[in-house]
Amino acid sequence: MINISIIVCCYNSQNVIIETLKHLANQRTDHRFEHEIVLVDNNCSDETVISARQFWDQLEITTNLNIISEPTPGLSHARKKGVNRSKGDLVVFCDDDNWLQEDYLSIAYDFMQEHPEVGGLGGQSIGVLESAAPEWWDMKKTSYAVGEQSIHSGDVSTRGYLWGAGLVIRKEILLNLEKVKYRSLLSDRKGEQLNSGGDSEMCKWILLMNYKLWYLKELKFYHFITANRLEDTYLEKLFEGHSKAQPILNLYDRFIVYVKGNEGIRSSILQDFQIFKKGVKYFYEKDTRWKEYIQLALGSRFKFYPDLFMIIRTYQKIKNFSLK
Repeated sequence: MINISIIVCCYNSQNVIIETLKHLANQRTDHRFEHEIVLVDNNCSDETVISARQFWDQLEITTNLNIISEPTPGLSHARKKGVNRSKGDLVVFCDDDNWLQEDYLSIAYDFMQEHPEVGGLGGQSIGVLESAAPEWWDMKKTSYAVGEQSIHSGDVSTRGYLWGAGLVIRKEILLNLEKVKYRSLLSDRKGEQLNSGGDSEMCKWILLMNYKLWYLKELKFYHFITANRLEDTYLEKLFEGHSKAQPILNLYDRFIVYVKGNEGIRSSILQDFQIFKKGVKYFYEKDTRWKEYIQLALGSRFKFYPDLFMIIRTYQKIKNFSLK
């Protein structure tokens, strides 16, 4: 029985994949659980797949490396394919440049077994730079998923997100989204395009399914940063991708606050009326948030603000499905 599936999505990863696989091959499990590696070929045009297979086959280990193909470009598509083909109850998203420390899976497995209320678990990343660090590196490195995600280990649900790099997630959460034909409002990297937000959007759904997000300092991995990603032009594109995603993430945050405010209340008619009044007030004040509040008050009854309406509809489908 497979307990953990490590999803490694690759786009022309020939120059980095071997080191990543070396660290995965060195995982210490003490035979307490079984794990597999699912490598997703996301339109590679180099020797990624051949190199990975040749390297893995020469190792004397029983862990299976399953190589599959996802022709549709984009990290989100590749991860979805990997999850659908995985066998474990827990999924670890290991990017092609993430080098998990040898106790990563053991720590993650034990913690998730002991804490069923946690849906997403993130760790600490140590940067390994291919070239000299630019002067802005220490201030901006968290944008590259490098460093600590919190000062202390613990519940980071109020932060609202964890990095996708090294993220441990219960597969049940992802399958629930699949069952209701969930359509992401954001996307992640597509080849050289630096779209972002898919990781954070996934974390919003972890919270909406009433799980917690947790940060564990002792869960560590190295994150290899190539020289081209340390250039100013790359940083600018990275920030541009982040800023484009933020309005959608703000909608999720607004809806999460709304849902948490409704917990334990039999009827939310009064609250919806108050929210509607606030939306009208914002309209007259020319506050751009007025559409969001009107849609929250209307719920799934009428489509007024399409993106927020989609979030509400998906949430209600998941909630109804869980009650069956």
